[in-house]
Amino acid sequence: MHGADDVLGRKLLRAFAMLDTDGDGALVEADLLTLADRLAAAFAMTGDAAKIIRLKEAFRVLWDTDLLSMDADGNGLVDRQEFLDGMRKAAANDREGHLTRLGAMVDAWMDICDADGNGVIDRDEFLTMYTRTLGASPDALILAFKALDRDGNGTLDRDEIRLATEEYYTSNDPQAPGNWLFGPF
Repeated sequence: MHGADDVLGRKLLRAFAMLDTDGDGALVEADLLTLADRLAAAFAMTGDAAKIIRLKEAFRVLWDTDLLSMDADGNGLVDRQEFLDGMRKAAANDREGHLTRLGAMVDAWMDICDADGNGVIDRDEFLTMYTRTLGASPDALILAFKALDRDGNGTLDRDEIRLATEEYYTSNDPQAPGNWLFGPF
């Protein structure tokens, strides 16, 4: 299956809705930069902090390299179907490059969310990043955190987050723990 009704398709459409920060049904680079600003605000970072700049740069690279090329009709916008088709193509045609660019975004995202600087994301940091940037339910995120914490140590390290990101954006397995990246799936 390759529609929006398979596991991967449903996850990709959910990701699209989260990325579409203005809710207009289309992605532009500004949507991604708005997410960076929301994350920075959630962790009380302001201005041109190096961590914010790094996340915005990772988003710009992702936009320029992956997302903008999904604009099949050339109107400067990436709609839901273009995103769905484009994400599948990116994973199929340049999986390693695509995952590397997603990984750079994850690293920059984690640097902001790791408020105590211990190198991992704890449950409170996880709740903060998704309730304040995406409006996710705290109760749902507690369940998601448990699913993503593969080693059960009460934190999410970079490898756990990267693996979850890879599963979320590429796997059609309904049991993949990464399906929980943004809450219950």
